[in-house]
Amino acid sequence: MIGGIGNSYSNDYSYGKIASGNKLPRAADGAAELAISQKLEKEQRTDSVQIRNGRDNINQMNIKDGVLDGVKDYLQSMRENAVYAKNGTLSDSEREDIANANSQLMKGVGQELTSSQMKSLGLDKIDVNDIDSIDSALKSVDDARGSVGAVTNGLEHNVSYNSIARENLLSAESSIADTDIAQEITELKKNQTLDAYRMQMQKKQQEDDAQKNNMNVML
Repeated sequence: MIGGIGNSYSNDYSYGKIASGNKLPRAADGAAELAISQKLEKEQRTDSVQIRNGRDNINQMNIKDGVLDGVKDYLQSMRENAVYAKNGTLSDSEREDIANANSQLMKGVGQELTSSQMKSLGLDKIDVNDIDSIDSALKSVDDARGSVGAVTNGLEHNVSYNSIARENLLSAESSIADTDIAQEITELKKNQTLDAYRMQMQKKQQEDDAQKNNMNVML
């Protein structure tokens, strides 16, 4: 075909691939590659969701750890008061003030935790004026924080793993589906040159046909 319709379409198609960056906009460009590309995209989207969920769970664990850290501060203040109450120079009235202060601190603990959390940590039976009882509560809180830390570490590992997996999938998908801009521009220029040549040849043929017609009229 002398006309440039087919190659003009090819040029438009090249422009589209350069603009979109996608060299597989249709199955005809590579059915197997397109199927693989779509599978990789689906997998990296799944990884993205897992990463988001993991980060949400990490935030929840950090909040829980922050609450336990606040509870530990209350308990440490209570322990300091209980130790000070052992001072033999204090009057009964002063010891009573300390006991009241510890009761208020315990109310602060109750505002940080639910009743079920208090029970699971053994804080529902704590003697706010007994050092051993407070020490036992502190150990319970430290153990709980250790468990939270272990869960958090596991979540962070999963987020890191999924992030690396997602980057690898993106890289693999890119190698399959992304347009090689330099190559596509070279192809486009080649097609434009062929278009120009075809148009020139078409114009020459039209001029030759016109000249033959004129000669036939003169004869």
